[in-house]
Amino acid sequence: MNKYFFKIFALTFCSIFFAVSLQAQREVIIDADTGNEMDDLYAIVMAILSEDMEVIGLSSAHFNNAQLLTDSLWHIYPTKNINTLEISQQLNEELLQALGREDIPHPKGASQMLGYAWGYYEGAPIPASPASDFIIEQAKLATEGEKLAILCLGAVTNVATALELAPEIADKISVHLLGMQYNVEEGIWNKNEFNVRNDLNAMDQLLTNEALELHVMPASTSSTLKFSHQKSLEKLARMEHPVNKILARRWAEVSAGAQWTMWDLALVEAMIYPTTAELEERLAPAENGGRPVQTYVSIKPKKMEAYFWEILENKLK
Repeated sequence: MNKYFFKIFALTFCSIFFAVSLQAQREVIIDADTGNEMDDLYAIVMAILSEDMEVIGLSSAHFNNAQLLTDSLWHIYPTKNINTLEISQQLNEELLQALGREDIPHPKGASQMLGYAWGYYEGAPIPASPASDFIIEQAKLATEGEKLAILCLGAVTNVATALELAPEIADKISVHLLGMQYNVEEGIWNKNEFNVRNDLNAMDQLLTNEALELHVMPASTSSTLKFSHQKSLEKLARMEHPVNKILARRWAEVSAGAQWTMWDLALVEAMIYPTTAELEERLAPAENGGRPVQTYVSIKPKKMEAYFWEILENKLK
């Protein structure tokens, strides 16, 4: 009698544990300007390898910035006739192939900003793309009470476009973005930041959309997560996997110095490991209405770095 009781108990416990584990795996779409720097690649790999996230899409984002008009090179890329979206798209596809995850949809994003250089308003251009279409399609499939998470690692053009084309999806998604600077002590925002500069109009649209759940990792918060160039290459060299070769190669492609700030990786890890970051409700910039926004005010960089290498060593042997 006791033997059968324990068997039933064990089976029931395993079933419940398995169901909870599946439920805990959160569906996310990653929208990344992968070709811009290096940390996007590390963030994407971390998210795909994590057992706490199910990446259901990886879209490409542009990184059209003013220096592309004045400089001859952007990292290893000649700026003459540069197509920043295509660079991001190619790297996304290379990463997915190396990971054996080409089954993950990887739609192209917009190659230009929302609206005009002088602002966005009704009647201004909305740069629809396969990426914005995919966001809309997946958001409409979201079940009641379970919002689809969109991780924006670059300019937020694609998700802002999706919201302009289909405003009804605002309460079906949560947007988690890296952008702006934030003075924690004084509660002051500063939009003088790379991702925002690439599409200020799109950022303003997200900040003013009161129906949208918004989580912001300020660049000033994620800036404390830095990887050593030498130590990273040493760790990557110990693991024989195509992905590690791409991650190692990227240090040279962006002409990295002794270390690199892993801005985007900080956002991904804060979502996977909530104990590595402090999230507080703060008010959005006054010019955007000052609505409550979930804001990362600090992170634990040493724990984040340790978790990253642990995942790689366990998953990419």
